[in-house]
Amino acid sequence: MDFLNASFKVGRLFGIAIRVHILFVIWIAWRLMGSEDWAFEAAFLGMLFGIVLVHEFGHCFGARSVGGDAENILMWPLGGLAYAHAPMTPWAQFVTVACGPLVNVLFCLVSGAILAATAKTLAIFSLSPFHSVAIPQGAPPWFWYLAIFYWVNYFLLALNLLPIYPLDGGQLFQCLLWPFVGLQRAMTIACQVGIVGCIGLGLWGLSGGGSGMLIFIAMFGGFTCWQRLKMIKSGMIVDESAKYAPYREYNPRRGGGFFSRIFKLKRRTKTSASDFNNLNPGGWERKVQKDAKKSTELDRILKKVHERGLHSLNYVERQALERATRERQKREREFERKT
Repeated sequence: MDFLNASFKVGRLFGIAIRVHILFVIWIAWRLMGSEDWAFEAAFLGMLFGIVLVHEFGHCFGARSVGGDAENILMWPLGGLAYAHAPMTPWAQFVTVACGPLVNVLFCLVSGAILAATAKTLAIFSLSPFHSVAIPQGAPPWFWYLAIFYWVNYFLLALNLLPIYPLDGGQLFQCLLWPFVGLQRAMTIACQVGIVGCIGLGLWGLSGGGSGMLIFIAMFGGFTCWQRLKMIKSGMIVDESAKYAPYREYNPRRGGGFFSRIFKLKRRTKTSASDFNNLNPGGWERKVQKDAKKSTELDRILKKVHERGLHSLNYVERQALERATRERQKREREFERKT
């Protein structure tokens, strides 16, 4: 299901397009019309939108930090989707996933420290993600808004770390298992645990222990787990990460350093063959060999699609084909800008 087809672009930041799904707009309108205090509801939804958006930027920056990239963030009623593409290795995938919840951890630490310092006690906090911060008497007006900010981050963090695939907790669980049992077995275990978690989350939502949103999250997670298990059973997901993992091209001038690469603060400059070899003797020849190897592998995948159909590709082959398609589209956009 391509959610991007039913969305519209609202802006672009750090080279990443921010898109909003039409269902998100409908959901916001429904919330505002059903609220008695629409001004507060609008402020709350705006805060929620901002927190989720920064969370998704965390995933995107995490992917870039390990040699991947990200081009789109989609906001929809069940949260956000970062279209981040990182190398198919356990560590690269772990970093990409973990950088999202890390944003909420940092927000909780900073806002929680300010709240505790103002209230001069830790008793205002609750371990339950369904209870907000207790507001002490005589607290300044801003304290209440900061308490909501803390609670939203804490709730999203607790929810995201549940071992339910495709939530961040389920993906992190898969990444931790991956080096020991392989991608296929790790995803199988993560999806099986995720289905059990979805059943529990759905029953909790039906019993009134949570909210209706939990039921929709449980349904979405359960469907995703079931779909992944079908892909594994049909042989579409195999552990060939070492063979298909994308390499990082050596270019010391490609943006000024680590943070420039993550935030895309500068336009990447091209390095000539002579400069490349002066900085990295023999590097240009190795780069040409790697490009030729990638081209040969892509030809093999395209031939397989032509002979057996797209359904014959396994998960990693699909990733390689999608990566090649994105690179070609990116080159076409750059050519259109120059012409």
